[in-house]
Amino acid sequence: MQAINHAATALILKRKFPSAPLMGLILATEAVEYLWVGLNIIGVEKTIVDTPMKSVADVHLVHMPFSHSIATSVIIAALVGLIVFWRSGKAASAVSIAIGLGVFSHIVLDLLVHAPDIALTPLIGSPKFGTGLYSNLPLPALVLETLWGVFCWYYYRGSKKLLGLILALGAASIPIYSAAINIGEAALSGHNVIFAFVIMGQMVATSALVWIFAREKDDQAAIQAAV
Repeated sequence: MQAINHAATALILKRKFPSAPLMGLILATEAVEYLWVGLNIIGVEKTIVDTPMKSVADVHLVHMPFSHSIATSVIIAALVGLIVFWRSGKAASAVSIAIGLGVFSHIVLDLLVHAPDIALTPLIGSPKFGTGLYSNLPLPALVLETLWGVFCWYYYRGSKKLLGLILALGAASIPIYSAAINIGEAALSGHNVIFAFVIMGQMVATSALVWIFAREKDDQAAIQAAV
């Protein structure tokens, strides 16, 4: 799932757990992906980008048992939640739950769109799970992702700028999801590690933008409360 829509999941968690820091929640939703980037860069996990790359269907996540297996996602979510709880004490128990849910949300959302490339555990190579939308129906996958982002915005009652960001990034991603439109994605053909860096750049940029635009709501609420 796109970085913007993973990050948007933090909006739901922020609404349910107001005491949780928004940036912490955003980073939690992308924690698994940052792990994936790092493991791809050092060669522990492997991604193959076809030549030529025409759409997301040409990106094959052939080996990612540590970052994207269901079992490791549960373990990472639990560990991160426990660390937050340990450092912050019982008063922050709700925050630790929110952060843990944010981490685990990543694998849940990826299962909705990925090719069957998500293992149950690192020790079991098959079966692998995923709806296959990326490999068979990339554009419907993009629509589904964007609708999720819009739902998160609606639940959070975010600003119009935040909605515009979600929709604009969805529209800008159409060439990546359509083999008929090529606006630069072919440059990634065969560049597996560079692809990982591109994904990292997207995460950093979208995390910052979601945080900035989502904070506008909180700032407005604070001003109204003061008045």
